[in-house]
This record gives sequence, C-alpha cells and structure tokens, in this order.
Amino acid sequence: MKLLKFGRDTEGTIASLTALILTVAVGAMSIAIDLGHIFLVRCELQRAADAGALAGATGLLAKSMTMGTNGVWKMTAPPSCSNALTVCQQVVRANTADGKSLDIPDADVIFGSWDLTTKTFTPLDCSNPYLVTAVKVITRKDGIANGPVPLSFSRILGGMADKNITAEAIGLVGYVGAGEGTFPLAVDRGKLPPYNTPFRIHLNPTTDDDGAWHSYKDPNTNANDLRQYVNGSKVGPLLSVGDNIYVQNGVDASVLQAIADQLASKTAAGQTYDVLVPIIPDGDHTTTAQVQGFATLEITDVVTTGGDKYVEAHIVPNFVAPGTQPGGPPMGTTAWPPLMVL
Repeated sequence: MKLLKFGRDTEGTIASLTALILTVAVGAMSIAIDLGHIFLVRCELQRAADAGALAGATGLLAKSMTMGTNGVWKMTAPPSCSNALTVCQQVVRANTADGKSLDIPDADVIFGSWDLTTKTFTPLDCSNPYLVTAVKVITRKDGIANGPVPLSFSRILGGMADKNITAEAIGLVGYVGAGEGTFPLAVDRGKLPPYNTPFRIHLNPTTDDDGAWHSYKDPNTNANDLRQYVNGSKVGPLLSVGDNIYVQNGVDASVLQAIADQLASKTAAGQTYDVLVPIIPDGDHTTTAQVQGFATLEITDVVTTGGDKYVEAHIVPNFVAPGTQPGGPPMGTTAWPPLMVL
C-alpha cells in the first residue's frame, strides 16, 4: 500500500513539473518570437532612416548644382531645405515596417551641422541654408507616427501589449573634408577669401610665397612623381583635414613646365584649368604643414622662364568636387556625393 501511495505522489509531482516546464518553455518561445519581431521592425525602420537621410542630404544640393559648358559642376543656388524635406519624406514613405507603409512628420526631418571631430550633430534652422550640412532623420513606430508594434505573445502572457521603436540616421553634405587626386600645390590660408582674386605662387626659396609644392605624406616624392600627379598619370593619395603634408619651395622647372602644358591643353579645348588643392597655414613652406581644408584653384598663367617663375591663379567659389568626402570648413568647394555618418 505504501508503494502504491508513493507512485501516486510521484506521478503528481512529475505532472506538476511537466506543466511548469511547458509553461516556461512556451513563455520563453513567446518572448523569443516577440523579440524577433521587434528586431525585424527595428531593422526596417533603420533601413528607411538611412535611405531618408541620404536622400535628404542629396536633396539639399540637387537643385543647387549646375553643370557648366566645360563639364564642371558648380553651386548656382543656395542649398534647399524644402527640397531636402520633400525627397526625404518621399523616400521614407516608399519603405515599409511591420508590413505597413511608413509616414514621417516634418519634425522628424531635422536640419543642422555635423562635426566630424566630435561626432556631434547641432540642429539649425534654415535661415542661412549655407550653414546646413547635415540631415537627421527619425523613423518611428510609436504614438507619434505609425503606431506601436503589437506584441502578440507577450500580451497573452500578461506582459507588454506593444512596443515603441525608433531609428535614426544622419546624412552629411558640405565642404570638402577629404579626397584623392589633389594637385601637388598647396595654397596659404591667407588667400581665402577673397575668391576670384588673382595671386601668384612664386616657386622660389623665399618665405613670402602664397603657396608651395607639396609631396603629400611622402618626403621622398621627387619631381618625376610630381609631374605624374600634374598630368594625371598618377592619382594623388587620400588627404584629409588634419593631415600633415610635406611642403617645399623651389622652382622644379620640369614640373612647372608640365603645369604649363596642361594649361595650354585646357585653354585650347575652351576649358578652365581647375584643380583641388589643400589649404595650409601661412608659413615658410620648408618642412611640413597641416591641411586645414580644401579649395578649388583655377590656374590662369604659368611663367617657366626668367628670374621669377610662378603659377598665377585664383580660388574658385561655389565649386563641386565629385569623388570627395564632406566634413571640411567652408572654403568654397562642396564635396559630392553625400556621406552617411550615423
């Protein structure tokens, strides 16, 4: 009789444990399903935010750029916040999250500036659109827009009925902060601005030049290398604001002649000779200098003979430099295309 009673007690215990284990397993599975649902929706919102931010940054300049007769893009109008808002919202609304099309209020498209050094976004109004270099986009499923994400199993188990989810991204445009293919001449910061004002880079070993040759980050670059950078058979390596580059005075007659040849070729084709150059502090140009930004230099004359050999040029405003990265200070040349920074 005692053995029978023990068996009955054991059966009851096993049944209770089984029920408990099944409850825990079902609960864990339910939580996993809801977490997977939340993760999927968050990814969909992030994808929409990324696309919207890039579209918004592109839209800032899309109606402001015009290609000239010589194939050069220039900024002929201020950046347009209204166009950026329109295209951003169009792109976000073309996306779905949790099976439904997304809406995005005007307040979730935020214009401002982005500091590449501190990685911070500062909201700005568009009263001065030239200061606007970044578009921050927030996509959401919450009580503000699109409704919270329903949680099926958590609701059944007495937990949360729904979940608020947001995502955000920042697209950056603006002045050049980095780029390849820069010209092997550097220009003193003191020549910026005024724009379109002619000046001369006297390539003699003096301390009062308006610029100097530079050999990028390689102190062993020679005249043959510089000629190749001038004629385009060699592409200048990536330079960024804050980099230290090697600068030097001196005539380097063969390099100067290569510039003269390029100018003659451009002039014969009815084109201007525009090159992207690093901007450096005013100095004696004998060792290294820090890149403070980038500007477009239009070379208009080259003197290769006589006692004073020089390059005459001026800084071009409102220039667009394809293939460069934004994030630099305002020196007249805008980078293109936009860049995702968050």
